[in-house]
Amino acid sequence: MGHRHLVGAVMLGAALVSGLAACASASPTEDLPEGVSVRLVQQRSDVALHQAQVEITNGAEAMLSVEALSVIDSRFEADAGRVLQRTSVIAPGSTVGIRIQLPGPACDEPDDGASTVEFSWRIDDRAGVARADLPDALDFLPAMHARECVAEALADAATVSFTHFAAGAGGGVGIITLAALPTGAGGATIDALRPTNLLGFGDAGTAPDAALPLQIQLATGDAAPREIAIVLEPFRCDAHAVQEDKRGTIFTVDVTVGGEAGQIELAASPDMRAEILGAVAEYCGFGS
Repeated sequence: MGHRHLVGAVMLGAALVSGLAACASASPTEDLPEGVSVRLVQQRSDVALHQAQVEITNGAEAMLSVEALSVIDSRFEADAGRVLQRTSVIAPGSTVGIRIQLPGPACDEPDDGASTVEFSWRIDDRAGVARADLPDALDFLPAMHARECVAEALADAATVSFTHFAAGAGGGVGIITLAALPTGAGGATIDALRPTNLLGFGDAGTAPDAALPLQIQLATGDAAPREIAIVLEPFRCDAHAVQEDKRGTIFTVDVTVGGEAGQIELAASPDMRAEILGAVAEYCGFGS
């Protein structure tokens, strides 16, 4: 065999070996392993971090290991990946929640949709990559997608945030300042602020379903900053509720954008949240 033919044969052989190795190392995407089930949930502690959990239940008779995991949903601008890149080991009969970081919304997509989960797994000497429908057990995604897309639309008209908290002011827990910085684009109204599970607004709205009217009109060409001081009062003085709080400083805001009514969620910053919860404890008499 000539030198040129020998080189060609060696290269062809190497290519075949490489291709076989690639096929051997890549597991085909398949259904869930027998006895394994999945669902998507969002706990209260996940909300502020914009996360959720893929709960995987191992109904098999051996240990299940899960490594790489992602959630595919057209309502997200990208796939959602797991927060901690590690191997999760799930004992038979057990359920483990794997946290995922939720991407921003894809607002060209409708609020209703479907999620798919894909993850690599191992049970004993068997391994694969599973791909399956992912039920939204709490049906939180449609409402979340709607709120986040309303927030994106509102951002074209104004930046809205809580900018200051004065503990003990106003005769209640304190006064929180809601600020709106218009862009001048107009076309929006900040209609009302709704209470949280922990905090109401004094005489202006202490019932859990009450809304504090704001009526901040954002007209075209209007770029004047707005600030509204809001007195906060707790619904109840419960030390356990304050210590275990997850959503007490995340407020729902009623808005109208482009003639359509909607809602956004507006959260106090982590530092402000700590100040507010400390002020609640002080107001209620169980502060340190």
